[in-house]
Amino acid sequence: MAYNSHTFKRHLILNMISHLGPISRTELIELTDYRPASVTDIIKELLDDRLIVESGSVSVGHGRKRTLLEINKGHLCAIGLAFTNESVSYVVSCIDGSILSRQTGRMDLSASREDLIGQITATVVALLEQYKDKHIVGIGISEPLFDPTAYQYGSSLTANYVHFNDWIHLSLKPRLKEITGLQVNSYSGVTMPAMAELRFGAAKGVQNFICVELSNGIGSSICCNGQPVAGANGMAGELGHTVVAFSAGDQPLCYCGKPGCVEVQTAFPALVSSIMDALRSGVFSNLTPGQPITVEAIRTALDSGDRMCMHYVRQAAQRLGAAIANAVNLLNPELVVLHGFMLALGPYFMTHLEQSLRENVLAISSGFDLKISDSMETLLPLGAVAEIFSAYLRSDDYQWVYQLNNL
Repeated sequence: MAYNSHTFKRHLILNMISHLGPISRTELIELTDYRPASVTDIIKELLDDRLIVESGSVSVGHGRKRTLLEINKGHLCAIGLAFTNESVSYVVSCIDGSILSRQTGRMDLSASREDLIGQITATVVALLEQYKDKHIVGIGISEPLFDPTAYQYGSSLTANYVHFNDWIHLSLKPRLKEITGLQVNSYSGVTMPAMAELRFGAAKGVQNFICVELSNGIGSSICCNGQPVAGANGMAGELGHTVVAFSAGDQPLCYCGKPGCVEVQTAFPALVSSIMDALRSGVFSNLTPGQPITVEAIRTALDSGDRMCMHYVRQAAQRLGAAIANAVNLLNPELVVLHGFMLALGPYFMTHLEQSLRENVLAISSGFDLKISDSMETLLPLGAVAEIFSAYLRSDDYQWVYQLNNL
């Protein structure tokens, strides 16, 4: 794309308004060094297309005012889809990450591929009709993440990881493109948390950070220099399968085939297994043997001072803190963002996790922040939405813009 082409200039100004707005025409002229007439013409186009809006003015002295411009946040929208083994989530989001609609549909895995695609496309078409007054720029699909609790032992590990991915690429994407006429892209679920946090969440404005999932599995999503890291096979960030313990041969194997993995030591199923073993051996607890052990039940026990639960939660938290510290020492991030349902274990869990994390990080790398995601239930579809907006703005061609500080 030629740097003096009208298309390049239009996208450059749109990216500047998106990142730096509200911003005046004069500031845009100064930043781009384009002729005032060129900037004025492009601004008029963007206003006519309802991609930007005038949003007030700022005084510059002697009664003079400059009109400010910003992205039309309420008009530009995208649809994000994310899959689990049994459901599909749909999100309609504005370009600032505000969610207009969120719904989840169950997936009957015994149904034919054609029926599943028909179900999904019908829901997307209904959403497009519902928001026909908005400018929907595209549809982003987050490929399914691997859920160890749904692992099928009769299949290969690779087959389980790609669970839905073949029909997403070969059937669903082409069908959605055909029916909607919109841009439809799919993205690695590994990078979606980082993309969601980078554009909309706790990592907004941060260039180097990691997101760590604490749930049935332990995983991470990495962002370096403002770019998500997927790896050669889209599997970067498998924090849960780093080995943290070498011990006797009676140690349980992780489903990946190794002993001593972070996941088999610290993920929620491992915590539940330890608590169940203790209950069966007669250790006193407020938990009732034979009853389901949920996050909420453990949290209640912790709040009541249950020593057995405190022991195993502290142990899991300390091991997780050390594992995350390894990632911090390796990647030197500015920020660590935590997400996942294990955070519902509460302050006792978080206190011991952070203490272990801080104790095991190199002093030279200790200046990072630690935050909890405020978008835990929507990270994957919002990540897909973030990627769609990046594609729409062609943000990759204008990365230097996003290195600029807000004016």
